[in-house]
Amino acid sequence: MRKTYLIHARIVDGVRDTAIEDGIMVFQTNLTAQKGGRDDRILFVGAMADYPAYPSEVTAVDNVVDMTGYTLVPGLYNVHAHLGLTMPYKAYRFDEWGVPYRSMVMLRRVCESLDAGITTVRSTGGPDDIDYALRDAVDAEMILGSRVVPCGALNIAVGGHAWNNYISTMYNGADEFRAAARAEIAKGAQFVKIGLTGGAASANEGMADKQMTDEEIEAVVDVAHSAGRRVAAHLGGDKPIQEFVKLGGDCVEHAYHMEEETAYLMKEKGTFLVATLSVTNCHDYLVGHGAPEFQVRKLDETGEAHSASIGNAIRAGVNICVGTDLLPSDPIAGTNATVREMELLVKAGLTPMQAIKAATSNSARLTDTIGFTGTLEAGKEGDFIAVKGKPDQNISDIRNLEMVAKGCRLVWSSVPGMMLRRYGTVPSGMNIGGGTYLKW
Repeated sequence: MRKTYLIHARIVDGVRDTAIEDGIMVFQTNLTAQKGGRDDRILFVGAMADYPAYPSEVTAVDNVVDMTGYTLVPGLYNVHAHLGLTMPYKAYRFDEWGVPYRSMVMLRRVCESLDAGITTVRSTGGPDDIDYALRDAVDAEMILGSRVVPCGALNIAVGGHAWNNYISTMYNGADEFRAAARAEIAKGAQFVKIGLTGGAASANEGMADKQMTDEEIEAVVDVAHSAGRRVAAHLGGDKPIQEFVKLGGDCVEHAYHMEEETAYLMKEKGTFLVATLSVTNCHDYLVGHGAPEFQVRKLDETGEAHSASIGNAIRAGVNICVGTDLLPSDPIAGTNATVREMELLVKAGLTPMQAIKAATSNSARLTDTIGFTGTLEAGKEGDFIAVKGKPDQNISDIRNLEMVAKGCRLVWSSVPGMMLRRYGTVPSGMNIGGGTYLKW
């Protein structure tokens, strides 16, 4: 067993409201043990002054790294991603990739996400049960990728949001939705995802059009809650958001149009919000990916109202999490979509520290992974990143990524004394920029 001492670090642990200024994190790894026989975990996180065993307990096999100038942060989450995303959207439903190739693309994307410091991804709607397989492959350490929290397919009404995109399955009536929810839960879904309102996926839907009946929503909520699962809903309009929350829904995705009263209702009920501000603030990305005119126009026109809605949620104290609707590692605005989302949340009213918590501990609570990751605390598995600067004071410092670790094991690092070349997830020399650039 080998211990690593990261000393003189600033530490943002996802729990405290302020950073530990002269901190130390100690973790142990067993590089020879098989999965199941390992005990890789964080041993201590706190101030240097509160760990008097350093340096006397350090042995010859241990590693000591001076982290002066760096801030340690829990591994980031992206809790709204469609790993099988294809761009541009088409006016008809067509599977241009097929299951085998799509599986490879989605695998590649969880590797890219991890390389970008996003250690956990919630897959909020995807076809062919691939996200379940990805979860199992990552958990079994067959591949080195982000942890995957699967939702299975996006369940929509016939002709509903994303009917023309190969991420959804269509149903009519409470009985069909109930059966669909049961099927996804049987496969291991931790959430059941529904498309409750319209959006920008097709030309003939409004961003706030309600597309499911209350009976259909209630059927899904009842099945999910009976199994100890949660329901997440694509939601664009204020009144449908209110109705979803009152019917027991757990997580609102997007909230393009939401008034203060609805935000306070969400706070009262403990409903989570995944804002996805990135998707209404990505004009150049959409144009660059050939998005149809109607989609660019809809999202551009919604941007101001969307930001105001998230501002209402922030003032109400709603539990906000980080998700993008774009791929987690998508290149955008000089960074990746996940980091850009954190910056946009700060612009909407979160403090930098709150934005970090939205991307770490809040998202860990949403996904029920808080027991083993999402924060930097003794006993946890040790998903963390190191960045140059002070992201809790200037959120854009989160762009300065210098180290990624998952389960106390390095993915890559450019920190002196702990260097590891970026071979962790993809072969040397391969483009790891992320995004929807992948072609046949």
